Amino acid sequence: MSPKISVWISNSVFISFIVISLLYSIVHFENSYLKSETLTLSTEKNRSFAIVQELSRVKNQFPIAYQCHYSFGLSNGSLYEITERIPYSIYKRLRLGDTIEVYKKEIRIFGKQTAISQIRGNDESLPLLENLERYFLYGFVYLLVLVGVTLLTRVLGLLSRIYPSKQKPTETGEIAANKVQD
Repeated sequence: MSPKISVWISNSVFISFIVISLLYSIVHFENSYLKSETLTLSTEKNRSFAIVQELSRVKNQFPIAYQCHYSFGLSNGSLYEITERIPYSIYKRLRLGDTIEVYKKEIRIFGKQTAISQIRGNDESLPLLENLERYFLYGFVYLLVLVGVTLLTRVLGLLSRIYPSKQKPTETGEIAANKVQD
């Protein structure tokens, strides 16, 4: 392998590491912001009403899980739709078109105006950005290992140039690596 190719590979690994590190830090901070907002969601000032659009059972899941799709209005007048996982105790009380009490909060995630909400009495956790954060964390660790291997390879390559290995003498009795011109 020529030195230019290895430099190209190591540079692409370093750039990939920097990009994944940046993306991971953005997702991590957004997820921590989202967690802090969900902790303050269940306050009286965030209480509102929504209309049930659809009730469904999640197939091929044990224990059995249920979902509720509902919509509510935002402060700018637009209609916002949410899908939430609910326990059976809430599922059996709800019917299509019912008005339900929810806690809602309008927030900005990745610079986009959105809303988070939760049905009153639902103890299920909200879906956050944890899967996305975990994905970028795995990419970060993978590229960290690649950077370590790349650095180790580059350092060993430089050391082999500085301290050449002993080679067999040529026919004239000289060592080829240590030829000195007078």
